[in-house]
Amino acid sequence: MNNEHWYVLLTIRSKEEEVCKYLNENDGIYAFSPKMEFYHRVSKQIQQRALFGGYVFVVSKLSQVEVDAIFKKFPLQSVFIHELKYEEDISALTDRYLIRIEMFDDKKVLRMSYGELVNKKIHVTQGPLKNMDDYIVKYDKHNRLATLNLNFLNQIWKVGVTIPE
Repeated sequence: MNNEHWYVLLTIRSKEEEVCKYLNENDGIYAFSPKMEFYHRVSKQIQQRALFGGYVFVVSKLSQVEVDAIFKKFPLQSVFIHELKYEEDISALTDRYLIRIEMFDDKKVLRMSYGELVNKKIHVTQGPLKNMDDYIVKYDKHNRLATLNLNFLNQIWKVGVTIPE
């Protein structure tokens, strides 16, 4: 993957953008909090929210030691950050976890998908979930959200999918 290393930080919900802003001020670091599009019933518009509330992803070509030093210098005492580690002292995500990151656009947003009901199951015809029908375990028509059977950060993925009326 281009000699890039991926890291995941856990922080306080709603502080993801603050953490990203600080980390992105460092050379050799790109930090983001993945977003998802969803249909907001009240405003009847597509909006965005954090897909994994409280998580920040970091991409860097810097070594683990260099990245750890940047994480430890985080200046805001009121904002807790914790580096998730999947092996003893190695937090870089492996390629098997990165496959799902490819579903996001260049702004790290999981865009709305569109589909149709076929034999009481949703079939996605357009968007990042196209060809992923087998991963959809539940569809909430009222909120236009699909629950996906994906194992990533021990999170349940609820993503925007809409079916034209």
